[in-house]
Order: sequence, then C-alpha cells, then structure tokens
Amino acid sequence: MTAANRTEPPPIPSVEHVRMLVEANRVAEARRYVEERLAQGDKTVETWARLLRPPRVKPSSYRPIRDFGADHAWLRLQENRAAFHGRWVALRSGELLDSDFDMQRLVDRLVERGEAHGTLVTQVF
Repeated sequence: MTAANRTEPPPIPSVEHVRMLVEANRVAEARRYVEERLAQGDKTVETWARLLRPPRVKPSSYRPIRDFGADHAWLRLQENRAAFHGRWVALRSGELLDSDFDMQRLVDRLVERGEAHGTLVTQVF
C-alpha cells in the first residue's frame, strides 16, 4: 500500500480528547491541552476549561456561635463533674443552661425555650 492510498483516521474532536485524558486521570495534561486549544481559538473546550480549573479556597465568614473551649473547661472542673455526675447537661460557651437525668426531657426543655441551637448536650462522668 502506498502512502497516497493510506487513509488516516479522522482526528478526535477536542472535547473527546479532553474527556479521555480526564478519564485516564491525566488532569494536568488535560488542563494544558485545553489551554492550548483555547489559545488556538477552539471554543468547544470552554466548558472543560471551567470544569478543570483548580479549586479555589476562600475563607469562610462562618463564626461559631459558642466557645467550645469554655464548654470543655466547664466539663474538666472537678466540682462540676462531682455535682452533675450521671446527669445530662446543656452548655453554651461555658455556661450551664440546664441539666437532667433524662436527655430527652432536657432537650425538650431547650427546644421549648429556643435554646437548642448552638448548645452542647452531654452526659457528665
């Protein structure tokens, strides 16, 4: 067979090539390929460019509504452990909100008073 008679397979579409690279876990190579294709004006890979962007880490605006350290300090105090041994306690920022030998009754009271959110409920031993 001569070179003139040899038929080349049709080229793989860009998006298909990127998909194959990603499926083969060759993400860095896929990113480079997409950048090259975009530089050449190939708009078909724009979706892949967005999908393959490295993740961005943004600081959270979330601030805890209570101080876990203060709750832990309250629980470490020997006099608190002795006074509430075996009881369930509800703490928020180191402040004792309520206690009971029955957890469900304690939680029910917290819910009734609107104090359940942000409250640590634990049994003291």
